[in-house]
This record gives sequence, C-alpha cells and structure tokens, in this order.
Amino acid sequence: MPRIGAIIIGQSPRPDLVKPLQKANSLFQYIESGALDFVQPQDIPHDTTAEYLLTTRLRDGTLVEVSEAFLAPLLQKAIATVEKQDVNMSVLLCAGPFDMLKSTKPLYRPTAMVTTILEIRGFQRIAVLSPSQTQAIPIHRKWLQRGFQPTVLVDPQLPPVELAAWIREQLIYQHNDCLILDYVGHPLDKVQTLEQLLPLPVIDLGKVITDMLRHQM
Repeated sequence: MPRIGAIIIGQSPRPDLVKPLQKANSLFQYIESGALDFVQPQDIPHDTTAEYLLTTRLRDGTLVEVSEAFLAPLLQKAIATVEKQDVNMSVLLCAGPFDMLKSTKPLYRPTAMVTTILEIRGFQRIAVLSPSQTQAIPIHRKWLQRGFQPTVLVDPQLPPVELAAWIREQLIYQHNDCLILDYVGHPLDKVQTLEQLLPLPVIDLGKVITDMLRHQM
C-alpha cells in the first residue's frame, strides 16, 4: 500500500486530523509524525511575543501555543522521519505557511495550495476567518505578503448557522471574492454549512488537502 506522510505541528497521533484523510482516500497508508514528538512538553517555550503563534495539541489533549520559528526545524525532522519510511508524498496539516521547509518528495502545504487557487481564480479581495485573536495579525500579514487584500475576522466560535449569519453581517458592506477558513481541522459540517449559506465561495485550508487526496490514485 502506498504511503503518505501526515505532518503535524503538535504531537502524534492526531486521529482527528488523520481520519478525514483516510475518509478522502483509503488507498494510502498515512504515516504520522509530529513536530512536538521531538521535545518534552516542559521544553516547549511559552513565547507570547513571537511573530506567528500557532495553536496545537499535545498527546494528552493539552492545548499549547508555539511559535512558527520554534516549530520549523522540528517539522523538518518530522518530514525526514516520514521520508525514511518511503512515503510517496507528505501533507502539512497546519495553516502556517512554513515556506522554508525542504523535502525530497512532494510536500503539500495548505497555504501554498490556496494561494495557487486564488491566483488561478483571479481573487484579490479576500475575507479570512482566523481561529483566534492571537493569530489575526500574523494571518493578515501572511496573505498581504502573498499579494492579496485581506479582511480578517476572528472566529466567535458560534454554531455553524449562527456563524454564517454573523459573517454575512460583518461583510455586508464589503465586496470580497471569497472567504478563507485559515485553519486545518474545522468539522466538515461547519465548512459545508458556510458553503451553503454564504453568498461567496468558501475555501477551507483543511478541505483543500482532502480534495487533493480524492484525486490521487
């Protein structure tokens, strides 16, 4: 059975992130490796001043915020780990761009994939849903640096139908080409509800990965 590396910024295993991949394409074996597999929890720095903080989970379910700079070399180790197990390609299960990562096999990064989608579709003015206030400024900077005009909203954590109504209200006087859900791990029903109820295309960073896997043989 061919193999795909599932690269996680927290600790593995993360069945909540890998099960959607298995559902999208069961022809592959998914080999997990987490950036925080290589450190002890007590050694994770609590740096609230970092430029880009990302939220992830430890093996026991504990939520932690970790900087992109701290994670990058550990993710490089995670990639090397799965490539030693003869994967055909790897997917990064994180919304952080991590443009600096290297691989010997194809590495699919959600942010880069969505950037290509936006460029192909000619989208410039984008609404972006940030998972937290902490990430709102880095997310704005990320899309601005890629040449887009982002309007960032912070997810109020409402039920999907109420969230759709809230987003419509926030964007009522704006003319955005699409809404980007800048997070990997949204429940499918949340994504589908927003797709159905919002009057603009919805692009979810997790769904671009599963959509890609559905077309792999």
